[in-house]
Amino acid sequence: DPDIIYSGDHHWLTRYDHRTKQVKYISPWNEIWWGWGAKDHKYRFQWVFPVVISPHDPEALYATSQVVHRSRDRGDSWEVISPDLTRADPSTLETTPGIDDDPDTGPYWGPIKRDNTGIEWYATIFAFAESPLQEGLFWAGSDDGMVHVSRDGGESWQDVTPEGFPEFTLVSIIEPSSHEPGTAYLAANRYKLDDLTPYLFKTTDYGDNWTLITAGIGAEDFARVIRSDPARPGLLYAGTETGLYVSFDDGGSWRRWEANFPVVPVRDMVVKDDDLVIATHGRSFWIFDDLAVLRQADAGIFATSAHLFQPEDPVRFREGVVGTPLRGQSPPGATGENPPAGAVIWYHLEDPGQTVTLTFRDESGTEVATFSSQEDPDRVGTPRNPAPDPIAADAGLNRFVWDLRYPDPLQIPGAIYRRYDPIGPIAAPGRYEIELRSGGFSTSQSFEVLPDPRLDTTQEEFDELNRFLLAIRDEITSTHETVFRIRELRARLEVQIDSGLSGEDTRRDGQRIVRELLIIEEQLIQFRAKATQDLINYPVRLNDKLSTLFTLVEKSDSPPAAQDYELFDDLKARIKDVVDELDDIVEATDWTRLGMEVN
Repeated sequence: DPDIIYSGDHHWLTRYDHRTKQVKYISPWNEIWWGWGAKDHKYRFQWVFPVVISPHDPEALYATSQVVHRSRDRGDSWEVISPDLTRADPSTLETTPGIDDDPDTGPYWGPIKRDNTGIEWYATIFAFAESPLQEGLFWAGSDDGMVHVSRDGGESWQDVTPEGFPEFTLVSIIEPSSHEPGTAYLAANRYKLDDLTPYLFKTTDYGDNWTLITAGIGAEDFARVIRSDPARPGLLYAGTETGLYVSFDDGGSWRRWEANFPVVPVRDMVVKDDDLVIATHGRSFWIFDDLAVLRQADAGIFATSAHLFQPEDPVRFREGVVGTPLRGQSPPGATGENPPAGAVIWYHLEDPGQTVTLTFRDESGTEVATFSSQEDPDRVGTPRNPAPDPIAADAGLNRFVWDLRYPDPLQIPGAIYRRYDPIGPIAAPGRYEIELRSGGFSTSQSFEVLPDPRLDTTQEEFDELNRFLLAIRDEITSTHETVFRIRELRARLEVQIDSGLSGEDTRRDGQRIVRELLIIEEQLIQFRAKATQDLINYPVRLNDKLSTLFTLVEKSDSPPAAQDYELFDDLKARIKDVVDELDDIVEATDWTRLGMEVN
């Protein structure tokens, strides 16, 4: 029932109903114990005690004190299904004398301070879990160093405390395996006893034998939590006092999670679907989205010079349409961030410093886009669509997100557009290949770009839309190449004029040609505008008309309209007329007389 929330603290347990907005106290024993020593409690509950709903029976609710309590009616009644599963050393249950108590005769003379609001209550079951594979297979660990297992739903319990387990070790987490019923993992610590050693154990025989699995974790980086990945056997996550570790070989060795995870104590974590959700000290959450890359990894991958992971198949969709917010935006009331739009590419590099390239090709082998770790000085962006940064080439895991777009058309620095900067089209649905090159090493993977499931557009229609948009993009590039050609001619000619052409007639001819070149250029691009609003006084030109047509057609994942083809043909014809006019001027000019050579 998603409207019901259980929460516990101190020795209270509550049930909140979203429908009625009512809170009911359902602790197995609601007697208040503040000021009393733990030895007098009927049930000893930790400040934060385990509250577990059975993965097999949604009606079965479990909570633990020094015993295991079970309810089958959402906490309205309870039964005890275990004996005391703690060490229950009397010296740990005595509190210090009260104000009026005789320190020699009691009733209390123990070492536990009187501020006993729950955290000081000792000899409690601190960790409890039911196997996700076998109903009634329970694991329980106490804060004073005891581990028990029941394989018959709580009818009987066996002491399976690891051999050599130091006394009074706090069992923080027991994680039953999602792959083998007899396998479980245990995280424990003794930092409150001045022992910072990490204690992580694994059993494969229901606790009869335990193996210490801490290779790779710092000698004084004590652990609080261990979790196994439910989708990939052998993939483990461990949270310690200083951060996060990952094991790809079932605990045989650990690697510290670097990336963007801070140095912070990890209190707990859970694998939710394809995400790793981590609770850190300070009551903060950190979420690693999409565990697919880790689920593919193994220790051998990290011994190679480079490795390209199999990408997830991305869904092609348009940002800004109804139900799909623009990048960086979220619907009102939403929290967090949407996953990246596009294909998420993960790759591992053994050593930094090599030039790395990622090349995307379509099903026919035609190159769609290439990205490099080397900066391209010739790649120019626009204020609203900046040129991409070089891809990462660091030692370890690297991530790149391809937005599924073809490269932009050739850009003109400083160009102003009324609304739409020229960009490349989104790739059509279909199979694509990605090739990773690092130094002399190359490897490839393939993936499929999936269509938006809300659409009924056919593959042929997607392909035609893509062909048309690429044609517009290429026409923009051709137009801008002409602009650069004009500017080069004009710049060279102005140098000749300034350096002193012989003869007044020659100088006047040079100045006339400069003016004619400016007139031709201004038919292709509006170079007088310095800001968008300037285009009210300086009208948009042919390149802006092409860019706007591109964007308006791309707003919909459907074939272009008949009038879109007509307008494109019309714009191409007008551009051709301008280019022909330029060619006529170039052919009619005696460039040798002007001190220039022009092909």
